[in-house]
Amino acid sequence: MKYEIPIRKPDGQDVTLTVEAGRSIVIVGANGSGKTRLGVHVEATIPAKSVHRIAAQKSLTLNNAVQLMSLERAETMLRFGVADGAEAHKSGSRWGNRPAVFLLNDFDALLLRLFAENNRVALTDREARKKDPTVSFTASKLEQLKELWDALLPHRALRLLEASIEVVTQKAGELPYAGSDMSDGERAIFYFLGQCLVAPDDCVIIIDEPEGHVHKAILGPLWDAIEKVRPDCGFLYITHDLDFAVTRPAAARYFIRTYTHDPQSWDIALLPMDTGLPDNVVVEIVGSRKPILFVEGERGSLDVTIYRHHYAAFTVVPIGSCEDVIHSVASFKRNGTLHWLNAKGLVDADHRTGEQIAALQGKQVYVLPVAEVENVLLLPGVFAALAEAQSLDPDERLKTLTEKVLQNAQQQVESVSARFTSRQLDERLKGLSHAASDLATLQTKYESGIARIDLAATFNEFKAVFEQAIAKPDLPLVLKLFDNKTLLSLAAGTLGLKNAPELMERVERLLGDKEKGLKLRAALQTYLPAIPVPTAVAPAQNRGALQVAEPIAAAPVGSPL
Repeated sequence: MKYEIPIRKPDGQDVTLTVEAGRSIVIVGANGSGKTRLGVHVEATIPAKSVHRIAAQKSLTLNNAVQLMSLERAETMLRFGVADGAEAHKSGSRWGNRPAVFLLNDFDALLLRLFAENNRVALTDREARKKDPTVSFTASKLEQLKELWDALLPHRALRLLEASIEVVTQKAGELPYAGSDMSDGERAIFYFLGQCLVAPDDCVIIIDEPEGHVHKAILGPLWDAIEKVRPDCGFLYITHDLDFAVTRPAAARYFIRTYTHDPQSWDIALLPMDTGLPDNVVVEIVGSRKPILFVEGERGSLDVTIYRHHYAAFTVVPIGSCEDVIHSVASFKRNGTLHWLNAKGLVDADHRTGEQIAALQGKQVYVLPVAEVENVLLLPGVFAALAEAQSLDPDERLKTLTEKVLQNAQQQVESVSARFTSRQLDERLKGLSHAASDLATLQTKYESGIARIDLAATFNEFKAVFEQAIAKPDLPLVLKLFDNKTLLSLAAGTLGLKNAPELMERVERLLGDKEKGLKLRAALQTYLPAIPVPTAVAPAQNRGALQVAEPIAAAPVGSPL
């Protein structure tokens, strides 16, 4: 079994989806990108007897018992929506003449089909064993479903009755419960297993939202089991779940950006592979119409919260460490398959010298004016805005904060200077040339490079600058040099808050408040780096918002600043 389905693109060209037995395709896209309509299109392109589509909009209501009917009528009811109908009735009876949005309510029909086939198999086996008692029993689709369901949910087991099902638990003293009382997840697993088991032989099975109501721990094993028992079928998964799109083994993955109704077309393309980026990151960004801003941190972290509000013209993607940010931006530049996107990066200062900052900016990676992103909230203008939002005297609180920060900094001059020196040593060691044809040459180059590194001079130069900033006092410069994440807790206490998480929560609420957060957003704009938005990609309404003031000036090349 093999089908090639042409998908028309807005430019008039076609993308061909090749669906064949034993293989699967994953299509991913955001809500409203036309995924379901693509599923409808694929269903309409394939002969009705060779395709079975499971809709995203479906009722999972399960009755305690079904009214039995013949296998032939039950099959027709499930496939075409009416027991005495035919293929011509499918659009109206099964899909209500609205195949993209109709609420599919076929759980009863599925049960009818399963029980009818189960009864047919039982009768056939009984007649066969009358003639020959050695004949093996045949497993019905319903029995196969029970075996798979029980394996996926080991603390539960299905009990098959004459025309209904029950669930038996392994908990002592707990009574069985009716199939209609199953949880959403239990019913979804039953439904997906049943639909795929009774699908026609050698057909294409289209599953819209295969993740629906199923716990992520079971999702992979569920579809692994289904594909294993239906090797004669090809599977087309349509999803907006990025994790599913990344983890599902597939012959090909496509993404949809937009859909046009008239004439019908999809902005669809093969998901690029071997980009040098993690698959989950590629899946997240390919549908973006905005340029990409890679940042340090994880989802839900403080830096991501700030950046998504401030750099609204970018799709902000947390990627981990500063090295990951730099690598990701470089991967974009090297990879031609992502040509419609423009990627930039933003990292903490992390004791970088002016020369290192300039080199990074040449690679489209911008640097914060502080050692750690948490320090942004302690910068004078930002902290004053936070104090005012708390109905506190901003000047008084800023004075208290400055005293506490300087006291902490003074106590840690030696350790901060040592960390700076260690980072510089690491950078210089990475820069040593290792090209050599033999051991002697390699050793000579290494020793020569090491000899040029003066740890004492690097340590003392940084220490002098740090102590001068403390003595002056110069709070912004101290925050640029002082890499201590506990400063956020110190700031929270100065604002009368319990801890750093409470401060982060307040910051997030303020950033999202159009009126109350106005001064905080304005203060951030004076400190955060200005990252130009590419004209060809950026929405016009966002360009002006990012023309921010210049960040704190970088120190001369070669200095610890």
